[in-house]
Amino acid sequence: MKVLLRAVLFLDALLNLLLGIVMLLSPFTTLYSALQLPQPQPAMYGQLLGVALVGLALLLWQATVNGQLTVAVARTVGQVNLASAVLIVAWMLMFDLPVQGAGKIWLPVLAAILAFFAAVQIPAAKRVRVREREQRELQKETQNKDAGTAPVARRPQSPEYRREPGVTPPPGYGPGTEVMTEPVPDETPSAHHARQSPHP
Repeated sequence: MKVLLRAVLFLDALLNLLLGIVMLLSPFTTLYSALQLPQPQPAMYGQLLGVALVGLALLLWQATVNGQLTVAVARTVGQVNLASAVLIVAWMLMFDLPVQGAGKIWLPVLAAILAFFAAVQIPAAKRVRVREREQRELQKETQNKDAGTAPVARRPQSPEYRREPGVTPPPGYGPGTEVMTEPVPDETPSAHHARQSPHP
């Protein structure tokens, strides 16, 4: 549905660009005489309307490319197209519009095209908006469920210190069992022994 809406917005942009160019050429009487259309008087009003239509065409192009603008622009422009179609028909039926020859064909065709665009843009924009809202709600519910079932984060375990294996001393060794070594006697005879008489 959104693809169809963008296609209609693109066609609407082309139509508004074409109408804007025609209105910008309001001072050229020969063009309006050839198309058998009523010329805006004064021409400045026609040119101001042409500038507005060219700006609207650029906005429609942006809405065609940027998906975030598609729904809002399509809903608003659809209402503008519907009002424009009703206005053209009202002027042709109830008011004395100076239109001759081909002008009596151009204006009804323009009114029909605008009404067709409005018939597509208004309901399509509503459907796309409802669908996008449902998708957002479903996405929020999915995120809430995922957040509720998220695994509990494990606490980081403190590093275990490696214990060295204890060494058991052999029997007879341990505190209080130290062996005291006796001093080795000096083998050199002392001077006292040397002075003793060798005779008994």
